[in-house]
Amino acid sequence: IRVSSPAYSTGSPNSVPSKRVGTHSGSFHCDEALGCFMICLTTKFSNSEIVRTRDPKVLEGFDAVLDVGGVYDPSRDRYDHHQKGFEEVFGHGFNTKLSSAGLVYKHFGKEIIAKELQLGEDHPNVQRLFLAIYKNFMEAIDAIDNGINQFDTDKPPRYVNNTNLSSRVGRLNLDWMDPNQSPEKENEAFQQAMALAGSEFLDSVRFHAKSWLPARSIVMECIADRYDTDPSGEIMVLKRFTPWKLHIFELEEEMKVDPPIKYVLYESLD
Repeated sequence: IRVSSPAYSTGSPNSVPSKRVGTHSGSFHCDEALGCFMICLTTKFSNSEIVRTRDPKVLEGFDAVLDVGGVYDPSRDRYDHHQKGFEEVFGHGFNTKLSSAGLVYKHFGKEIIAKELQLGEDHPNVQRLFLAIYKNFMEAIDAIDNGINQFDTDKPPRYVNNTNLSSRVGRLNLDWMDPNQSPEKENEAFQQAMALAGSEFLDSVRFHAKSWLPARSIVMECIADRYDTDPSGEIMVLKRFTPWKLHIFELEEEMKVDPPIKYVLYESLD
């Protein structure tokens, strides 16, 4: 993925990108770095060049604009969240205000996941992962970028945590002591930010596809068979070791399990 500024293009004269995606110059955050990475995974914006500028006239000519411009209009591929009155959320029971990354995921997440799974976008597993990845990965990025606390309390945290993805991306910004503050150097840092955020996003997609989804299927099957183990229906036996804690409470609600499961039995790996 090429990253450039209007006056500092990094593209080869013989390699013209099919589309240009704009985002703002200056200090960057995880949301636009991830949003730019994700949108370039789509069919519509594959082989796009990322151009970083705050010039409204320049932004007008781009095929998509993320995190700048003051407009959210998916029909024109405008995905900003800073404008007054913006209250867009992911839906499906999630109420966290979206960042530019969340907006891109809302509109293109199913396509990206379907490509990774090599399934159609209407496949049930694509929908399951679309929701699970938002819950377990994307929502935190939206919340942090919008300044939403993780806990409903005004008390100060007991410790500082600067190891989350948003913090690590933020540390890739140029240090104020660095004598080279050029647009080229800034774009190199943004490219690193895209790579970091994008690799962790793809890791999350692949984990959910290869581990989370099979575990969910096993736990669902064992819940359905619980009366074969004990007539109370309160004991579930896992046919093989599975990370069941990730799924049991959600599946109990989804499958309307009553009475709730009290015991989970499985063979120890020791």
